[in-house]
Amino acid sequence: MSRRADAIRRIGGWLVRGALVAAWALVGWGTLLLLATVVGLVRDGPGTAFGRLLPGPDSGPWGYLNSASAALALAAWFVLAGLWIQARRETDSDHTDTPGR
Repeated sequence: MSRRADAIRRIGGWLVRGALVAAWALVGWGTLLLLATVVGLVRDGPGTAFGRLLPGPDSGPWGYLNSASAALALAAWFVLAGLWIQARRETDSDHTDTPGR
């Protein structure tokens, strides 16, 4: 492999790793926002709490980024829960298929 191709491959790897770190940072931030929303549900009511997650008409890019990170966190937690449930079903079916039980 040429030096140029190797350099392009390394740069691509750095960019992909950086994008993954940024995505997981957004998931973490969105998780914190969702936890703050749950506290706000108890303290302020659902209208006010959920209204904080949605960007207002004059909000800047941070309002949209907060909403996107909350949605990304919610999606990531749903995927994680689905994978966990699927793994539990597979281990439960393995125990029921064994003879002598």
